[in-house]
Amino acid sequence: MRNIALRVGYDGTHFAGFQRQATDRTVQGALEEALTRLTGNSLQELRFAGAGRTDAGVHASGMVVNFRTTKGLEDETWVRALNALTPDDVAVLGAREVDEAFHSRFSATARSYRYVVLARRTPDPLRRFTSHWEPRPMPEVPAMIEAFAGLVGTSDFTAFGSTGSNERSPVCTVHRAEARLEDDMLVFEITAQSFLYHMVRRLVGTALEVAKGRLDKREFAALYRAPGSSGFVPLTAPAHGLIFMSATYPPPYAGLNGPF
Repeated sequence: MRNIALRVGYDGTHFAGFQRQATDRTVQGALEEALTRLTGNSLQELRFAGAGRTDAGVHASGMVVNFRTTKGLEDETWVRALNALTPDDVAVLGAREVDEAFHSRFSATARSYRYVVLARRTPDPLRRFTSHWEPRPMPEVPAMIEAFAGLVGTSDFTAFGSTGSNERSPVCTVHRAEARLEDDMLVFEITAQSFLYHMVRRLVGTALEVAKGRLDKREFAALYRAPGSSGFVPLTAPAHGLIFMSATYPPPYAGLNGPF
């Protein structure tokens, strides 16, 4: 059996999330349907896996998946053939054969996300599914930018997890955290070794409270530096502003970190 890695992008608007479900439309379901048609392999034989499990409405520009197959095709042939079989809101961006040990989820050493906030008085219909519109004044954006950058390091993010995080350690190592203004958008980017369920959305939702002047940056930091010391309940930003950007892999899979 060959082990094939794919780099995939998708618009999560009309999906009930990434992971296959019995009745609802999912990204994994769409990809598996295309793969079974193309390869002739069963779901059990494919052993499909993804680097992340995004929620309903969440998008991806660089999700990595892998599957097993008896079919041998050139990398570009996999791309062309699968894009002919997948729906318009899913695209296979690259394909590469990897060794048997590779697993898109368990081989990853980090994952990166981006969250986009439309920060202006009026909405934008063209960005309504790919950004969260925030019309309220945000006078403390510089403080929020500083607060978000302070996430780098190893901390207890219990306050930013939600149901579904119970099986994971709340201690996460954040490698990079940046918030910046780009014209009328606030862009948040974060890379970590692991994330709790809803962690990125709750970090962004709470950081926006700092920008609005409702939460001090020291209070924001206390939520992960001294868990349980604050009575503030983190807010969860909507799903549609979130994008899974990439997964990071060590050698010999480091080439999977970018386009392939």
